[in-house]
Order: sequence, then C-alpha cells, then structure tokens
Amino acid sequence: TEGLKKEENCADPNKFHAEVKLQFIKQNPQFSLVGIQPGVYLIGMKDQFNVHDRENHPMSGMLQYAVDEIGFVLFDKTNTKSVDDFGPYFIENYILLDLLSKQEVAQNVITYYCKHKEKLDKCLAQYDEKQGKGFICWRFLFNQTTTLPDA
Repeated sequence: TEGLKKEENCADPNKFHAEVKLQFIKQNPQFSLVGIQPGVYLIGMKDQFNVHDRENHPMSGMLQYAVDEIGFVLFDKTNTKSVDDFGPYFIENYILLDLLSKQEVAQNVITYYCKHKEKLDKCLAQYDEKQGKGFICWRFLFNQTTTLPDA
C-alpha cells in the first residue's frame, strides 16, 4: 500500500489513495489476504492459509492474521478490534480488499470509517464476535450502530 494516505476527519472515502504495482487478480476472485505488518501483505489462494497449511508455510512465524476476499477472518494473532490498529479490522485491510475485489463490504467499511468513525469505533469495541470475526458480520455490527446516538 505504498502511497496510502489518510486525511483527518475525511468525509469522502476517495480521500484514501493506494497504489497497486501489479495485479493479476481476475473478476470475482477467491483469495486470502494475510497481514504481516502494516503495509505488508501476502495474497494467496482461497484456502492457502488454512489451519493445516499455515504451520508449514515458510513465513508462518510472520503471519499475523488472514481474511478471505470478503473480509471473513480466517485466523488472527493480533487480538485487536480497532480500525486504526493493525489487525483484521484495520482500515488498510479494507482499502486493499476494495482495490483487489471491489466487494461491497469493503466499500461500506471505508465509507463508514470516513463518515461515522466514532460510531464504528464504539460498536466495534462492544462487538462480541459471537457471529464471527471481521466486517463480513457487518449486519450485526451495523445493527448496533443504529442504536447509538450520532457522534
């Protein structure tokens, strides 16, 4: 995500800029996105980073979390629930998912981050992840946001 920039209190999701140097991902892709550190990600086949294969991967010790193409969390060592901190809810993750697959979930997260960040932070802090991890569970998280007053 070289060139990623965030403007304070953005009102427009287009304020985020990321540059993809090479992209060989086709329409309607199925892939895994693995976070190693902010700005450093691996893209693999859909099931490449499952619980059985992950242990044998040459970079297994560096793999912090993995999500699939729609943001469903496959594994997470970070244990963070913040859009501003590296982990499966990190906004950078959803910018990449939007660039790579144009998923509606990613676009919703980016828009909500820009327009209702305080609500999003509060709901994410209260979200118990019983329905699953990641913003793929958007409807559960969104249901919580409708009950909170505007920030």
